[in-house]
Amino acid sequence: MKKQGIEYMGILLGALFISTGLYFFWLPTDLAAGGVSGLAIVVKALLPAVPIGLILLFLDIVMFTIGFLVLGKSFGFKSIMCSIEVSLCMTLLETFLPNIQPLSRDTLIVLLFGALFIAIGQALVFNLGASSGGTDIIAKIISTYTHLNIGAALIIADLAVVICAVGIFGFEKGLYAALGVIVTSTLIDYIISGFTIQKYVMIIPSTEKASEDINHYILHTLNRGATIYRAEGAYSQEQKAVITTVIDRKEFIDLRKYVIAVDPLAFVTVQNLHEVVGEGF
Repeated sequence: MKKQGIEYMGILLGALFISTGLYFFWLPTDLAAGGVSGLAIVVKALLPAVPIGLILLFLDIVMFTIGFLVLGKSFGFKSIMCSIEVSLCMTLLETFLPNIQPLSRDTLIVLLFGALFIAIGQALVFNLGASSGGTDIIAKIISTYTHLNIGAALIIADLAVVICAVGIFGFEKGLYAALGVIVTSTLIDYIISGFTIQKYVMIIPSTEKASEDINHYILHTLNRGATIYRAEGAYSQEQKAVITTVIDRKEFIDLRKYVIAVDPLAFVTVQNLHEVVGEGF
């Protein structure tokens, strides 16, 4: 129950980040960079009297209805909740902070900071097993009935929104919108990989005593598993232990300090792992 509550709070935080990027950065500058949010900005330009939150809510209802009819129950309660939260956040912002003006005259700065907020929000939501709905559903439909993968289908769906932006806001804003799609998707991938990144550490201690101490530290202080290989040095032809383990970033900092303290001559290599499954991960 506690874990579920934390997940819902994380989705709410993600919705707040998405809403902030949209309302304070992209909406005042007419940057419709893909997705239902971009489509809502286009519709807002055509219907300025209608609150952006209501437009988002209506579009999300349409998308989820289409998804339900075509795909069945392939998207969950979390995604619907996230879509509603983004719509409510946008409505509240428009109610209490109406007629927001662009925060900068430099469109590129506004685009990048808006993309950063939206990417952080989307990454939080995706990492918790949900999505913000919208063109994700259209992309799934395209992928289901064609041979395209989900990434290519999502680009097609977002580019359709960009084309609409070109028709309403002009070619230059359309180019910025296309750039926004690229930057946001790249940032989302980068941030998501940062959530799950682990360290693969290989240690070759200089002595057998140091090998025993380091192995004991990994097992009993860090409470992580380790694997020990026996290897022979190509030049010295000496038999040495090779310890390998997978740990998170904080644990790696502690392990590195310990290895330097007990065996300054130890040889250590480190690699980043973007996903680890099983054995406590």
